[in-house]
Amino acid sequence: MNRRVTHTIAKYAGLLVVLGLIAGGVLLLPRHYTARAAATTVVTIEFDDGNADVYQALAMLNAHGMHATFYVNTGFIGDSTHLTYTQLQQLFAAGNDIGGHTLTHTDIKKLKTADARQQVCQDRDNLLANGLQPTAFAYPFGSFDAGSEQIVAACGYNSGRGVSGVNDTRVFAETIPPADPYATRTPPNPKQGTTVATIEGYVTAAAQNGGGWVQLVFHHICNQCDAYSITAANFQALLDWLQSNGSSGIVVETTNQVIGGPVNPPVAP
Repeated sequence: MNRRVTHTIAKYAGLLVVLGLIAGGVLLLPRHYTARAAATTVVTIEFDDGNADVYQALAMLNAHGMHATFYVNTGFIGDSTHLTYTQLQQLFAAGNDIGGHTLTHTDIKKLKTADARQQVCQDRDNLLANGLQPTAFAYPFGSFDAGSEQIVAACGYNSGRGVSGVNDTRVFAETIPPADPYATRTPPNPKQGTTVATIEGYVTAAAQNGGGWVQLVFHHICNQCDAYSITAANFQALLDWLQSNGSSGIVVETTNQVIGGPVNPPVAP
């Protein structure tokens, strides 16, 4: 058998093996996810509840070339203490994610299915109707179960985030991709008095233990206005630190950049 014939047979035999592996799912990457270096530590800066004082994060994020994910309750948008749709559109236009958090910050785990769907689906539909592209959801109070996850998925979201599940002594980060994209885990939420060094520690613990996804969840930017708050000076210091560590494998991405996936159409509650 000559060399050309042998090469041709080998070429197509190899192709058949590859096709067989793909058909069997062996070579398929998980849907949505972008391949990245195994040791990369991805930080997502997140704000829950859509409080008006977090709008000041926009200028600070822009100055650092960073983006965040803002989870909002559309039932409160535009009142005296929450962001407006105009502000949300400005955040979105600057490259930030806008995600859902139910209409009225309700614990959907405690609701009947129809009421939970109303809270989740209508909240998302409201965001879509105002030119936003919500793909990620955060459970109010971090409370959810398997039924909650099913509702979040059915309403068109690509992911759901709880609170806790990651700490700096046992579980150092969420995996990329997450084992369950509708139950992603976070370090403890920073509170009033949490030092910047403590928050940085969540990130460095992940970086020193194989990398992964660290979601930093904030609620207010203010001086002692709420138990779950960070001062503007400390938030600025955190962004400075993240930026200075960009060369060491720590990157800042939004939830959608980590999870990916389509912007699904509205779903009737």
